[in-house]
Amino acid sequence: MKQKFYVSVAWTVLAGSLFTFPVSAFAQDVADDQASESGTGLEIIVTAQKREEKLSDVPVSVVAATAETLQASGVVDATDLGAIVPGFTASTSVFGPPVFSLRGVNFNSFQASAPPTVSSYIDEASIPYPIMGQAMFLDVERVEVLKGPQGTLFGQNATGGSINVIAAKPTSSLEAGFRVDVNTWGETNAEAYVSGPLSDTLRARVAAQTTQFGGWQRGYFLNDEKNGDQNKVAGRLLLDWTPTDRLSVALNLNASYDKSEQQQAQAFLFTPVNPAAPAAGPFLSYIGNEPNDARDADFDRGLDTRADSHTVQAILRAEYEITDSLTFTSITNYIDTRFRSPHDQDGTAVPMQPAVSKADIESINQEIRLAGDFADGRVRFVVGGSYADDDITEGVANDYVGYTGFPPNSPAEWRYDLTQKALAVFGNVDFEIVDGLTLSAGARYTDTEQSIFGCTFDQGGNPGVRGISQFIVAGINPALAAAYVPGGCITIDDGPPNFSFLPVFADQTQKEDNIAWRGVISYEPSDQVLLYGSVSRGYKAGTYPVIINLFNSVIQPVTQEELTSYEAGAKLTLADGRVQLNAAAFHYDYKDKQFFSFLPVLQGALVTATLVNIPESTVDGFEFDITAEPVDGLTIRGGATYIKTEVGNYVGFDFAGQPLDFTGKEFNYAPPWSANVDAEYEFQTSGSVRPFIGGSVTYRDNTFADLGEPANFAMPSYTLLDARVGLISDNGWRLSIYGRNLTDEYYWNSVASAGDGAVRFTGEPRTFGASFSFRY
Repeated sequence: MKQKFYVSVAWTVLAGSLFTFPVSAFAQDVADDQASESGTGLEIIVTAQKREEKLSDVPVSVVAATAETLQASGVVDATDLGAIVPGFTASTSVFGPPVFSLRGVNFNSFQASAPPTVSSYIDEASIPYPIMGQAMFLDVERVEVLKGPQGTLFGQNATGGSINVIAAKPTSSLEAGFRVDVNTWGETNAEAYVSGPLSDTLRARVAAQTTQFGGWQRGYFLNDEKNGDQNKVAGRLLLDWTPTDRLSVALNLNASYDKSEQQQAQAFLFTPVNPAAPAAGPFLSYIGNEPNDARDADFDRGLDTRADSHTVQAILRAEYEITDSLTFTSITNYIDTRFRSPHDQDGTAVPMQPAVSKADIESINQEIRLAGDFADGRVRFVVGGSYADDDITEGVANDYVGYTGFPPNSPAEWRYDLTQKALAVFGNVDFEIVDGLTLSAGARYTDTEQSIFGCTFDQGGNPGVRGISQFIVAGINPALAAAYVPGGCITIDDGPPNFSFLPVFADQTQKEDNIAWRGVISYEPSDQVLLYGSVSRGYKAGTYPVIINLFNSVIQPVTQEELTSYEAGAKLTLADGRVQLNAAAFHYDYKDKQFFSFLPVLQGALVTATLVNIPESTVDGFEFDITAEPVDGLTIRGGATYIKTEVGNYVGFDFAGQPLDFTGKEFNYAPPWSANVDAEYEFQTSGSVRPFIGGSVTYRDNTFADLGEPANFAMPSYTLLDARVGLISDNGWRLSIYGRNLTDEYYWNSVASAGDGAVRFTGEPRTFGASFSFRY
């Protein structure tokens, strides 16, 4: 049956369907401009290689989506991109930070400070960590998702790929627009912009967005409170200044805050560490009363689930055309984020593990580069350098009210100061040997440094969590127990090198370097065909574990991971420009994959969580996407990705400290098959108002939320069906009525351990809504 489904998906994507992306009045001007430049409405102009090119001319696997595509598919931030990008998944970690995956490449960690495998950029300015991207999708022109290592042009932490958001730019004439969207949960999203000239040389654009209300979760067993009301605001000011024909300066100032009620997890596995603990009985009463609906979400009564997060960012970009064929570019990027995310980790109304995840990150990034061409444009090059400096304070305040593995009422907080620094130089050259045949080569040398300083702190209680440290060290020397005091550091110095068994702060530094590189051969025998093959290598920076930790020996860094990619692809324009078909096959050799796992300590007496490297892994796969306009008014877009991920020879440990063979197991968050199909038909009428109808199908195969394919972390396959209908006016307005997840599929995008059991984060249930936009 599964094979028949795969064939059906492939045929649907190739042959068409009844669903597609609409064209939004809010962003129609962008699509019109791109269609004019490319000669077809199917083509998009992208900057995937840091220069403007038609998407069909770029020898990289890229999924590009315009603003109207994002709006129609309900994509409001990076976590929603799976709706339009096969091979992309976004999961929610137990403490809130998202985890992005492309072609199965990800880093499953709940740390806000964990360097990602899928990097994010806005107007080529880095968003170093996913939690810093709160305002990325405000008033965008388009989004480009690049697959495979992007280390030469975009730097490290892009082994899986990169998400590049291009903001809508100031216009040379006065323009304005707004959009309002309301759904059945009462969630209201409103966005507006004003753009135009301030003088002959200065243009400006101001945009704002807010999301309010919409609590769709509900208590279902021991709690009857609802949850999920939104309270988000974002704003952006863009200034473009062109004092001369050769100099342009762009300033992007944006800020956002999020005080929304955070989605709470569902408990589904109930295995108390200590069944005799006071909270164990009420907790076990959930057995037989497990949640069975996406909306079900118990949490401690009265728990304030509202976030208290904000981000401010300033990007200054200057370009100077030294000559007609040589341009100097400088991008200065400052971004500061405060992140506070409350979660009831146990997923029940029994007071056990309420916690608040905290992170404060300040990042400064500077890039300079020279780009140009010579030999009548047959040789194009870019050379440059970059510097990044991230200062981070991160931790979690966890009450441990009734967690059965600790004494009752044992509040604790782990808090660490970290730094991530990187200095790089890079270059890339494209040489068109003969007409249509181009060789490309690029490399980037990066020198990195990471540091950590911090501890796990007792926060009170009697004996509190410090009682565990006291009990452990008292077995070695009873006099040592007095060193563990209320409010103090309770991490044990269990060596090496000292083995003092006294409280100790982690204080370490790691330095590494790497050379990312890429080689491409591409052949374009005609304007309708591009064939390419590439070999590339990328790196993800090392890091330190930020966890509750009673043993200093496990605060050890994971080293940088290395991914070497072999890819071959084709991009075809068929049927007189009415069909664009792209396909690629790839093989990844993965070294030192970073993995959140467990290690035994004190000669196997206890087990603690940490980060480790897996020596060897592989990914094999293929993918295709298609865009077609078979008849006037009908647009079809779709794609599918298949991957086979496999861990090499590796034996680690499970949560009980027992050896666990990971050899041959698939990666976490790596569904073997993923597919998207979308289509829309706009009726051709003689009047100024045209009706349209459309919809989409999204499929994700079975996968696991953890390595080793543990049964309790399984994530079953699911299929989502969306539909929409509405009116488009030549006078600039658009009205749409939509339904998402029409079959009310009960699915989840994440599973996490919760100490006394396990929890999962569900996708939204069936939702209806209406959207109205107007552009002047």
